[in-house]
Amino acid sequence: MGNPLVVPNLPTHKLPKETFGSRMKRFLARLNLGSQSAETRLRWKLYDTIQATMASLSPAVTLVAEKRAPAKQKKLSVPVVVVRHPYHLRHVFEMLPSIPDALAPERHFIELLMTRALKRYGEQMALMKGSAFSFEHEAREYFFAGFKLEKQIKKVNSPDERFAALQAIHTNYFHGRNYYYFALLRREKLAPDNKLFMLFARAVYFMARIDWNGELLEKPNPRALPSRDDMLFFVERDKSVVTRYRTDQDFQRQVKAVLEAFPAS
Repeated sequence: MGNPLVVPNLPTHKLPKETFGSRMKRFLARLNLGSQSAETRLRWKLYDTIQATMASLSPAVTLVAEKRAPAKQKKLSVPVVVVRHPYHLRHVFEMLPSIPDALAPERHFIELLMTRALKRYGEQMALMKGSAFSFEHEAREYFFAGFKLEKQIKKVNSPDERFAALQAIHTNYFHGRNYYYFALLRREKLAPDNKLFMLFARAVYFMARIDWNGELLEKPNPRALPSRDDMLFFVERDKSVVTRYRTDQDFQRQVKAVLEAFPAS
């Protein structure tokens, strides 16, 4: 998958600071003393996520930290990983849409980290390919490949062939939904008339219909669907959707209908 992804311009000056009181509560929690709210525990996890992600994207920072205090290496609840592809930070991407507004500063900083990482990855891919790299283009290719297979699934009667076809659809939609997400966070300028959000919603909905045993359910499994708020996270970051939503009433109805198909939080 190429060389490890190193981001030289990490926005450390915008790093949310953990207060002394928070650090003290953490210390007491490790001793099983005191009680913490769910929001406090999530904030701690986000602090660890930030530190682990920065270490994963900046080996130089990690080395300096180890030289300063090798005996006091901080234990994080989130792993430090070697990043060669954005999927290696999938645990961070999956967490991002569900971070509540009460923790907006931490959410904003994590999103900023992911944006820098994706931009750097895009630069590396462009150098390797010798041409411009676009997550939008990759997402569209995967969505259309999955959609083409989806239209043919009713014609497949053999159980083995049907299982293989559903697996192929799931794989294409999996990559499509992730690459669309990456395009949004990388802040790529999507074509004004693109249909990626609708394709994204369709892919997510269809994937939730594929049962654990490979059977296609009549209706999606609610537990496998993202929440309406999670879907709104993508809408808000897709500037092409936001722009068109403001002026096109038919499109407004379409977007509202899509959002209503997903469970409320």
